Amino acid sequence: MKNLQKNRIKTRHKILIGIFVVSILINIAAWFAKPLVSWYRLHVFPLWTNTLARVMSVFPFSVGEILIYCGVFLILLTVLLLIAFLLFRRGKIRKFCKSYFEFLLWVIAWVVMTETLNCFVLYHAPTVEEEYFDNRIYGKEELLLVYGELVSRSNELSLLMKRDAEGNVVYDGDMYAACKTAMQKLGETYPYLSGYYPNPKKIASSDFMSQQYLCGIFFPFTLEANYNTTMYIMNDAATICHEFSHLKGVILEDEANYFGFLACVQSEDVFLQYSGYLSVLNYVAREVKKTISSEELENLPKVNAWVAQDIVFLTEEAWQRVEEKAVVSTETANKATDQFLQSNLKANGVSDGMVSYSRVVRLLLDYYDGILWESREES
Repeated sequence: MKNLQKNRIKTRHKILIGIFVVSILINIAAWFAKPLVSWYRLHVFPLWTNTLARVMSVFPFSVGEILIYCGVFLILLTVLLLIAFLLFRRGKIRKFCKSYFEFLLWVIAWVVMTETLNCFVLYHAPTVEEEYFDNRIYGKEELLLVYGELVSRSNELSLLMKRDAEGNVVYDGDMYAACKTAMQKLGETYPYLSGYYPNPKKIASSDFMSQQYLCGIFFPFTLEANYNTTMYIMNDAATICHEFSHLKGVILEDEANYFGFLACVQSEDVFLQYSGYLSVLNYVAREVKKTISSEELENLPKVNAWVAQDIVFLTEEAWQRVEEKAVVSTETANKATDQFLQSNLKANGVSDGMVSYSRVVRLLLDYYDGILWESREES
């Protein structure tokens, strides 16, 4: 009986070691095999979204968020049990500790494998530019044309929005359905974006998420697209489409920003269109300010009062409530999150870290190449 039990333990340990070894080998292979990663994203990754994501969609809350809380609890419990393991040389406590540590290894193995298959590997897929655009060089003139287009469209659409007594935008449609339809339409051009989309999940701790200046988050270990419900409504649609992109294997943030924009502006829903233009306007505006003089800046088209009001992360009232309820300062929470994101991005080959979010400007120039340029030449 004891031999049988020992053999079972050895088998479990071999499986655990196998999971870690395979995960490491897959990660190494991904760095050197872009075509294979592309094939994986198109043909294999959808298996996970059609199984795990469907199972998670049964739950109306974010399972990943709850698991994060559980992870924090496990870390604290591990510290306590490690102390107990060192203090007690024998007995039931030590036996319990051993069982717990094996359980913890299985949890870590699950996280490592799901992060590998649903996130880390996908960082090495061919980029949108590599697959769909020419490696063109753009200058100040093209950048200003794109900026002018974004301002013009934002100003027009701001006048079409339904608003409450305070002037805040309200939306009475089915945003989830509209976002799914918009993303599936993109799938006609970008095949890896086609197929099943679950409903996005609302983050219960959205106030704390706001302190980290996060609009949304993708959990690879549960395949859930989550969004912040404290932020102003005009961020919602573009954020949901951004997180949906992650759910389809688009892990690079600039590309997720791009697809969030593209899905929204190509939608028939004017609310989504407005959300899409607002989602990238600040990125382009920052690049414009780096490129031209203050005198030239004065002559650029300006956003109207509605756009200026709508292009916010949180309203003043929401920020006030968040700060009043905060357990830690916003500065501390934001710094910790920035450090984590920087480390994660750089570890996966994104050398410029969080600056990569703003590379969406380059993709916007690619998108408008052949649209704005041609219309300018015709006029």
